[in-house]
Amino acid sequence: MDTINITQARNDIFGVMQSVLDGRMLTITSKNGNAILVSEEEWNEIIETLYVLSDPDTLPAIIEADATPTSKLESIDWRNII
Repeated sequence: MDTINITQARNDIFGVMQSVLDGRMLTITSKNGNAILVSEEEWNEIIETLYVLSDPDTLPAIIEADATPTSKLESIDWRNII
C-alpha cells in the first residue's frame, strides 16, 4: 500500500483515482489523521468478506467444501434452479 500526503493527493487527484482503479490501495495522510482510499470494487469485496465471516455457519461450510475433493461433489443442473 502506498502512502501520500493530502497535498499530493489534492494536486494529483486524477492520478490518485487511476492508481486506485488500477487496484492499488492508498493511505492519505494529514495532520488530522489518515484515510485509506480503495476502489468501489475492492470495498464491495471487503464488505462481502466481512459479511461471510460474521455468519457462524458459513465459514465452517466453506472450509468443509474446500476440503471436499471435486470427485465427491454433487453435480447441479443450474438450468432447473428457479
